[in-house]
Amino acid sequence: MISFRNFALLAAALPVLSVSQSTSRRSVPTTLRVDSDLVLINTIVTDSHGKPVTGLSASQFRLQEDGVEQTIQFCSSEDAPVSIGLVLDSSGSMGNKIELLKRAAVQFVRAANPADEYFAVQFQARPKIAVPLTTDTDRVLEFIKGIEAGGSTALFDAIHLAVNEMRRARYPRKALIIVSDGMDNHSRYTERETKRLMSEVDFPIFGINVWQPQRSGNRYAIQRQDPSTLEMLLPRSGGRVFAVRDLKKLSMTTELISVEIRNEYVLGYAPSNRQANGKFHHVSINLESSAGRGLRISHRSGYYAPVQ
Repeated sequence: MISFRNFALLAAALPVLSVSQSTSRRSVPTTLRVDSDLVLINTIVTDSHGKPVTGLSASQFRLQEDGVEQTIQFCSSEDAPVSIGLVLDSSGSMGNKIELLKRAAVQFVRAANPADEYFAVQFQARPKIAVPLTTDTDRVLEFIKGIEAGGSTALFDAIHLAVNEMRRARYPRKALIIVSDGMDNHSRYTERETKRLMSEVDFPIFGINVWQPQRSGNRYAIQRQDPSTLEMLLPRSGGRVFAVRDLKKLSMTTELISVEIRNEYVLGYAPSNRQANGKFHHVSINLESSAGRGLRISHRSGYYAPVQ
């Protein structure tokens, strides 16, 4: 649950409320004060071909918390600025895939809205904030060009570090992009702790899984089967994982993720159960038939209530 009492919330995330907005879709939005405790659920709707569905209204969504229907107080899908974190695996097992990683990262940054902010986490045996939050995309691109592979893989630690860095982000619309072969062999955080974290974040985390079969001569490439670690973790956050095995599919994948991020819906509601007991509350979202058939909804599975 996210408290927004006397908090300046970006107006672009709340277009159904009566506020004045700039005519430019790429300008930095004005602020609006909301005097209530709200939960924000970032939601992505795609059709049978995986393309984002736009133009839906709040009345076409049905949201339940722990099986109890909630009143959606606002619904946004505007192309507002985004805070994006790149989590890049440069461990030894990525040796023959490092150029694939660089191309994916560069394409995300070059598609940026001028007002977007980025940060980059690089990880091998230990993760590090390679580029703190910035709107200077040239700085991010320069870092990406210099990435080299080597060492063990601390994927879980990198995810925790990136989520912590995202707390400094200034926009309500956020996303993490992880490019990795999905293996972890050196983290202090456990798989269980990382699964819980996926249920706590209030933004989607997308993955590009570049795993390939083991090749002889690479002492780091110890996994013989796709570990599917990303597929196990990331959908809990409302994001998706895309498997990319060759450069021909890379451009299409990065473009699709970028479009999804910029066309996600932000649904806000005040929970009918306001107990500050630290318990996990399950959230489910469905669509009315008027929205269309065969649509897929991605959103985080719920949130932990605060502890009083």
